[in-house]
Amino acid sequence: MYIGKLVNSSSHIEYLCQIYNPGETEWTPDPVDYGFGTFVGIERSQDAQASGSYLVGVIYNTTLLNPEFGTLGPRLSPEEELAIFSPDYLHEKVTLVAIFVLGEMDAQGRASQGVPAVAATIDARVRRLSDEEVVAFHRYPQGSGPLRLAYLPSLATMNNPLAPHLALAILSRLRSLFPREAPYLAVLENNLAWKSRVEPVG
Repeated sequence: MYIGKLVNSSSHIEYLCQIYNPGETEWTPDPVDYGFGTFVGIERSQDAQASGSYLVGVIYNTTLLNPEFGTLGPRLSPEEELAIFSPDYLHEKVTLVAIFVLGEMDAQGRASQGVPAVAATIDARVRRLSDEEVVAFHRYPQGSGPLRLAYLPSLATMNNPLAPHLALAILSRLRSLFPREAPYLAVLENNLAWKSRVEPVG
């Protein structure tokens, strides 16, 4: 399910995605579809759906934009009448989510964790990944081998106060998807939780 499109980036692996507003697509995303810690896929190009190659990222922040806030002056038309009298009026209230790229999946379904060589493009579509796709991204080759978390060091270097919470959210999600590795993930999750509480104290 597609939730939005890329509109900006702050680095090679950090992007801003504008969530689709009602009327932009046949299906309008719900807030639960782009919640904190949600795994997403970013299309490589216009024909990425056919090739099957996409970047894998995770949502770590949400920003609400409302240009009308603070403008208390008179309006020519009430908002509910704009669709009738001004059909070309642009809906400027948008929801933006920040995405941190964790790696990529190639056309053959092979996962590569870490910084991808090729960045995404503007207007690239973003979709929520299924549980099967999340599992495939964390195993290499697909469907076999141990659980891989090669991107965790990159998360630790994020200059964002939400980074520790993001890592914990990812580990919590993976514990439900990888029951056999759940005890090891729980130990790692507890260590990160302890570190996130101790480090701010100094």
